[in-house]
Amino acid sequence: MTIYNGIKEVDLTEEELANFYSGSLKVDALRNQYVLFKLNGEVVDKYRYDGSKFIKVKPKFIESQILGRIKSRNRGQDLAFDLLDTEIPLLSISGNAGSGKTFLSTAHALQEVQRGKYERIVIIRNDVTVANITPLGALPGDVTQKLRESVAYIGDIITDFMFDNMLQSNKINLAYLGTLRSRSISNAYILCNESQNLDVELVKMIVSRVGEGSRLVFDFDCTQIDKKVFEKNNGMVALNESLKGNALFGAVELNEVERSAIAKLASLIN
Repeated sequence: MTIYNGIKEVDLTEEELANFYSGSLKVDALRNQYVLFKLNGEVVDKYRYDGSKFIKVKPKFIESQILGRIKSRNRGQDLAFDLLDTEIPLLSISGNAGSGKTFLSTAHALQEVQRGKYERIVIIRNDVTVANITPLGALPGDVTQKLRESVAYIGDIITDFMFDNMLQSNKINLAYLGTLRSRSISNAYILCNESQNLDVELVKMIVSRVGEGSRLVFDFDCTQIDKKVFEKNNGMVALNESLKGNALFGAVELNEVERSAIAKLASLIN
């Protein structure tokens, strides 16, 4: 499945790299695309093109009272930290299981809500059962209680106590896709998790719900699609391919597993 990942690699000679630094070498890139400059096959520098100039990717961190200070662990995360730190309102972060795409977007949302830039975090997820797993059936409770189980990963990140506390204080809202139409979500940091399980119409609906002062971040892994319908009609492929180069859109891909040494073994099983 081919999908735009927001990253371009460019091999240069030492002379060409020097010419780029001096401004005499033109490098083509889409707006908000990352360019990795390589010398002798090794990445030596990272830039983001903002539509008029190349901006060097510098070390950044994410910090909140709940999670403390978080630093990047690899080159892909360097780009994700940079992208999250921009004012671009619609983001796409893809990556393998354990690469940090969900953790980093959640951590950044917490930071921005704590700083007062957004009023709350809104979490959206298509509650699709993992492929080949028997559904549990109807769950007890109101809509929030039913949806909470599908986004239990938030508790893994910030603890269940903090998750429940932020739900009760309205700092985190859980949005049900089935009643999302006609809503306008303003002044919120919107996180759409496991977005590989969305078709084109669902992605269009989610994007169209973003109101003034909000940001929307999709995170996904197209190797973990759980229904065949999303293999043929995938919203993230359509989103990334349709909006690449748009001033309001940015994408980045993470490909190094950072969850644990054991988690890295998953890619060896076949």
